[in-house]
Amino acid sequence: MDLRHLVALGGLACTATSPTLAGQFHMAGGAFFSEADTSIGVTNPNTGNDFDLDFESDLSLKERSTLPYLLVGYDFNERHGIFLDWRSLHRKASNTVVTKPFQLPDSNTEVQAGARLDSTLNIDILRFGYNYKFYDGEDWDWKASIGLHIMNFNVGFGGELGYRVDQDDPTLIPVKDEEFTDLTAPLPNIGLITDYRITDNWHLLGHAQVFALSIEEISGLLLDLGAGIEYKFTEDFGLAATYSYYEINVDYGRDFADLDAKFKFYSPMATLTYAF
Repeated sequence: MDLRHLVALGGLACTATSPTLAGQFHMAGGAFFSEADTSIGVTNPNTGNDFDLDFESDLSLKERSTLPYLLVGYDFNERHGIFLDWRSLHRKASNTVVTKPFQLPDSNTEVQAGARLDSTLNIDILRFGYNYKFYDGEDWDWKASIGLHIMNFNVGFGGELGYRVDQDDPTLIPVKDEEFTDLTAPLPNIGLITDYRITDNWHLLGHAQVFALSIEEISGLLLDLGAGIEYKFTEDFGLAATYSYYEINVDYGRDFADLDAKFKFYSPMATLTYAF
């Protein structure tokens, strides 16, 4: 099950329980730019040396792109609420001539220099969290948040792949596309969220989340910062213009997939918000 299915199931669960809850739902949707730097640990089949294969510079995956953003939340009351948001980065590229030979992790499958290669790297980031409003002033609202980011990786290679029956024989036997999927890296986070009411219609917004983790095969760093302004057309409907900086570094060091992913999502972002 990928993260899009999890988002859909979460939305259905919220819809199914809405008649019994006395709180309020809210949604936000928008888009912003991304810059990605991703690599995977592989082996040079000719020398036996390990190295990091860069998806952007070595395999020509697009480094910058525009991404969708979706958030769904539910406030139980003035103090307590939960939220679920989703970001998605799906990329494909074709190389007519590979410049670096490599062998896939925990596999006899390899790609030689000069081969044609099709590469796929799909990443979905799902965040689930809980908010607690610890300060409710006349103009200022402050919330503390705690949650979990779940990153799902889908990595695939196709084209002129092969394996050797004898390591001393340079002849490669062609194979079908090699793909390993569902690499999941969870990363917890804590943060602060603030809302300053300039007037009933104009609000200043800000948030900051950070966390570092190193446990078994997974280590990571999360940094999520944002600031902006929102205009509320009504009490339940608004338009926000914010600048967001969102960085995740994850080193997923399992034997079959030594994946090192670094993401920076940044830029002005416009989002529509609606509460019901």
